[in-house]
Amino acid sequence: MSIAHFEEINPVSLLLQFSWLSQTQLAKILGVNPSAVSRWMCGATKPSRTIQRLAWELLQILNKWPLPFPPKIETAELDPLQLLKKFNISRDTLAEALGVSVRAIGHWINGHNKPSRKVRRLAYQLNQKWVVLTG
Repeated sequence: MSIAHFEEINPVSLLLQFSWLSQTQLAKILGVNPSAVSRWMCGATKPSRTIQRLAWELLQILNKWPLPFPPKIETAELDPLQLLKKFNISRDTLAEALGVSVRAIGHWINGHNKPSRKVRRLAYQLNQKWVVLTG
């Protein structure tokens, strides 16, 4: 498996699959406001590719967790630019993995913008996964 391999899932399905997971908890884990989860639930908006990829990474953690006790989910963040050097990947690869544009990566590098919480959450999860794959 390439480190650029990723999957996507609608985060609403996590609420349906794991009855102990609340909308507020899901919002915190994904790095979004609870109102965003409510809008996804009623179909007013759709989650971004970044959120869908982060939700898939979360699903992998939850599927491995022995029930009946819900896991304590980390909400750690990582500057996604650290992934460029650490894994010797291109801006294109990083943008694709994070579900953002290459232009957004350039803005972060030049200091014009900062990555959002959800992007930093996904970067942290990808770092955890890629360390195992390349270790």
